[in-house]
Amino acid sequence: MTIFIDDINMPVINEWGDQITNEIVRQMIEQRGFYSLERPGDFSTIMDIQMLSAMIHPGGGRNDIPNRLKRHLCIFNCTLPSNNSMDQIFKSIGAGYFSSDRFVFEVVEVIPYLVPLTRVFWQNVKAKMLPTPANFHYVFNLRDLSRIWEGILKVKHEECKSVEQVLKLWCHECTRVISDRFTAEKDKIWFSSKMKSDAELNIKEFMEFYPEEPTYWVDFLRDAPEGQEEEDEEMSFEPPKIYEEIPSFDFVRAKVLIFMSQFNEYIRGYNMDLVFFMDALKHLMIVSRIISNPRGNALLVGVGGSGKQSLTRLSSFIAGYKFFQMTLTRSYNTGNLTEDLKFLYRTAGLDGNGMTFIFTDNEIKEESFLEFINNILSSGEIANLFAKDELDEMYSELIPVMKKLQPRRPATQDNLYDFFISRARYNLHIALCFSPVGEKFQMRSLKFPGLISGCVIDWFQKWPEDARIAVSRHYLTDFQIVCSDKVKDQVIDIMSWIHESVQDTCVGYYDRFRRVTFVTPKSLISFLESYKLLYKDKQEHIVIMSERMSSGLDKLDEAGASVAILKKDLIEMNKVIALASEEAEEVLATVEQSKASAEIVKVEVAEKKGQAEVLVKNISAVKQVAEAKLEKALPALEEAEAALKTIKAADIATVRKLGKPPYLITLIMDCVCILFRRKVKPIRPDTEKAFIQSSWEESLKVMSDTSFLRKIVEYPTDLINAEMVDMMVPYFQYP
Repeated sequence: MTIFIDDINMPVINEWGDQITNEIVRQMIEQRGFYSLERPGDFSTIMDIQMLSAMIHPGGGRNDIPNRLKRHLCIFNCTLPSNNSMDQIFKSIGAGYFSSDRFVFEVVEVIPYLVPLTRVFWQNVKAKMLPTPANFHYVFNLRDLSRIWEGILKVKHEECKSVEQVLKLWCHECTRVISDRFTAEKDKIWFSSKMKSDAELNIKEFMEFYPEEPTYWVDFLRDAPEGQEEEDEEMSFEPPKIYEEIPSFDFVRAKVLIFMSQFNEYIRGYNMDLVFFMDALKHLMIVSRIISNPRGNALLVGVGGSGKQSLTRLSSFIAGYKFFQMTLTRSYNTGNLTEDLKFLYRTAGLDGNGMTFIFTDNEIKEESFLEFINNILSSGEIANLFAKDELDEMYSELIPVMKKLQPRRPATQDNLYDFFISRARYNLHIALCFSPVGEKFQMRSLKFPGLISGCVIDWFQKWPEDARIAVSRHYLTDFQIVCSDKVKDQVIDIMSWIHESVQDTCVGYYDRFRRVTFVTPKSLISFLESYKLLYKDKQEHIVIMSERMSSGLDKLDEAGASVAILKKDLIEMNKVIALASEEAEEVLATVEQSKASAEIVKVEVAEKKGQAEVLVKNISAVKQVAEAKLEKALPALEEAEAALKTIKAADIATVRKLGKPPYLITLIMDCVCILFRRKVKPIRPDTEKAFIQSSWEESLKVMSDTSFLRKIVEYPTDLINAEMVDMMVPYFQYP
């Protein structure tokens, strides 16, 4: 058995400088086998094995294989074919298609000149645009030449009847395959000038037909044929895919808007609202060209919000393909990815339907996901993707399909599998939507070279001013702003200026502080949405304040009317006051008369004063008697105070807990309530005790006070008045 290992240098080098996978390969070569992981100690011997491997030249971030493995291999450096070989290959392809029975003589005549021109131009670009850490994807190989001629061979004779159209097509294909990957505008300018200078050197006799302005070729401009009654039942009513030059950008924009409305009508869950400014329209045509080619895979690189995913979905819809995108969850893993890939392969290889797999860098939950993508882009096959029973089931369904398409091919398992993989690669298109921000994109591209070599790269530049204005106009045209049309146009223009000024500020911020801050097209869209929300909120606030002001003015008008009414009332009140003044004067006269009567009363009061002095003398005598009685009562008071000091807080707590206290205690507590001026029950007879009912509930409230004991000890006796004594007398007389 012969085992072929492609990209043998791909395994990651660990911290000790080893590649674990290649160590196992080396062990199998040296010892003719390896140890079993399931049964430690058992050695599995593998006989009659021949190892073949391939790898890209090491360097530039690409690994080399260990010397201990390299010594077991015979190394052959596979160089590029010679110039004559390449010219002969592509001349055979070009001349075979552009033959005199298909195209006019002028077109057939120019094709042999384009073959060396394409090769020379490709070599010049390859020598000039070398890969750097910033432009690591500037990698050019023979696939670029194949892709250029693949695009040229798509044209039909009806759309290519002159040398001018051939040169336009050639310039377009070279630009799409090579120039669209450039990150700087200066590189694209150099590319255009170099393409023209190389053309002057190689096709001088045809330079009068060389296009001065770039053009675009697409295959979705034709309408579907109208159905007729006499038409064949097997006739397709799909729009024909005719690769042709666009008549104008306005025509393409109108056509694309129709496709977008159909997309929103037929595709559920995706409401597409795109602004087709010039750059967006160009990128749509670029993506559409890539995925319309068999085995066409795209690597779309741009910051968030550039429209990579939306344009890919619309391009897939225009091409008549389905599109698929992973649905990430917390538990999404390699097993879920393989199930999704099985679905894609069944749709593309078994059903034969076109399918676009949109894969973004946000969906790389595990780096191992890229190994599957790299295998698809490199060889189109994922080892052990389907189990044997699944393959048998697919083979039974593929047999009639293969017999119909390839009747002379025997339906063996190897042929069926090869037919399935070839058909899947033909119909499955990978669209990688990555962001150039950070180092992850560079590291992943170096680890998985198929991401670069297996895709046609389209690098999304930052939006130009016309794009920003178009997006701003799209979001603000139908938005109601209280201003004139001129001011509204100025507001739309300043939105673009603000976005551009923030981008320039971010560059200056990085130059000064070495901290990267990104402003993406999505930032502009978010800014416009925030502006609309803020404007609406402020407008509602102003309306509310205006209503309040109007209401306040109405209140002022009402107040003015009320003041006018009050003025009238004041005049009437002045009249009433005048009458009252007259009555007051009359009362004053009456008072003067009463004054004389008061003198008489004064004399009587003097007499009463004498009587009061006599009464005071009597009271003094009574006071002396009371003081004598007080002296007799003082010993009893002191005994009461001494007894009071013997009372403790625990005694009070015990009394409070009595469910049915002695009646005498309740009467004592009634007296305490009277002294503290607390509420007591109304006097009601207690027939059982032959006295009044006690206020025990109020007494409990008095005793619940934590400072109750201190209050009764420090009670101010001077506050006891005659009313309290009168109220307590019946209690003292109780037997």
